[in-house]
Amino acid sequence: MKKNLLLGLLTFIAIPAFAESLDRVLLLGDSHAYGKYGEVLDSHFRATAKQVTSFSSCGSSPSTWTTTSANFKSTNCGFWKKNAADRETRVKSHKLPSFNAELKSLRPQLTVITLGTNILGSTGNINSEKKHIESMMKAIRAQGSECVWVGPPDLAKTPFSKNLQSGVATIKALADKNQCHFIDSTKLTQYPSGKSDGIHYGPGDSANWGKAVIEKIKGLNLKAPQRTAPPAPAAPNTPAGVR
Repeated sequence: MKKNLLLGLLTFIAIPAFAESLDRVLLLGDSHAYGKYGEVLDSHFRATAKQVTSFSSCGSSPSTWTTTSANFKSTNCGFWKKNAADRETRVKSHKLPSFNAELKSLRPQLTVITLGTNILGSTGNINSEKKHIESMMKAIRAQGSECVWVGPPDLAKTPFSKNLQSGVATIKALADKNQCHFIDSTKLTQYPSGKSDGIHYGPGDSANWGKAVIEKIKGLNLKAPQRTAPPAPAAPNTPAGVR
């Protein structure tokens, strides 16, 4: 028994925490991530990982990043990118990159998606986005990356606030089905009174939301991606009768 206990202790010491062994992180979000909330998440990962790439696009939904239609691949209200070399792009209008293409190129060990507010315009919109949400989750897992999906925060504007719980439940169910960790931001936020649009948070509240999400991510049971050995080369064909 003592031998097993010692072996377990040595194993625990020898394997670094997942967060401390990250090489590559991909962060992707909507207009919330364009502001202080996204900056807080980005700064946290850049302090612990070797390569971090962050994207955000105002007004975006999962379908914005996965569709092949050019009509859904541009924004006129704000785009932000910070690449692995810390070079930053922040412009009003920009053509969006393909999520799947970026995923394959960057090969992140951890992918954090913070989308969901813009799907809440109607129940029909929530339902139409389900296939795109699941497509993103499946692509993340297929790439061998850990998946974390951060749901929308508390909202005050209708019909978004009316459809908030339905949207959160939909995303969570898909996350559970597709081995993606889900963080319910409605439990971490309360929309402040006096804000004009009922959706966006000021810098202080946005930063606090980001810090709360980071603490939730730290508490997740994240595991380093499996490293699979390359297949062994095929044996050469042996002529019949030769031994």
